[in-house]
Amino acid sequence: MNHSLSTTVMRKFISASLTTSLFSFVYAWLEPYPFDSSKYSISFGIHFHEAFCLVSVYMMYAAPAIYLYGTAASLLSEWLASVVSKRRWLQLSISVFLHCTFGLILLKISLLAAVIFFITDTLIALLIKQPLTLNLTLISHLIPLGLWIASVVYSNLTG
Repeated sequence: MNHSLSTTVMRKFISASLTTSLFSFVYAWLEPYPFDSSKYSISFGIHFHEAFCLVSVYMMYAAPAIYLYGTAASLLSEWLASVVSKRRWLQLSISVFLHCTFGLILLKISLLAAVIFFITDTLIALLIKQPLTLNLTLISHLIPLGLWIASVVYSNLTG
């Protein structure tokens, strides 16, 4: 595997770990009552409690899809965009379109994950100038694991 491809793959896996955490928390915040939409609470504390208790549940289902489908779709989107054009702004436009297209598989749920994945991946590509290492990639997976453990412990302690 050449250096740029390995760096791209490592960046995609870091993006997947951050996306899994962000998506699970954002979606739990937006949908804290997945089976009864009439129970929306006015209290911030109750809303946060319900949302944080569901983070681990959403993460169990979102993580495999984001790591497998999202990473593959993002790699394909970036590769297709680079084949179609050499201009960076056009590559980003094509990549946004392809991410959103791939993200429509489960409508609003997966579209939210695709948008978060694209934004996270683009920010990592723009802001991190040092080469990505395998250690950094592996350490990034502690973020969703830590959030999952925190959510499980919190929901077991508070009920």
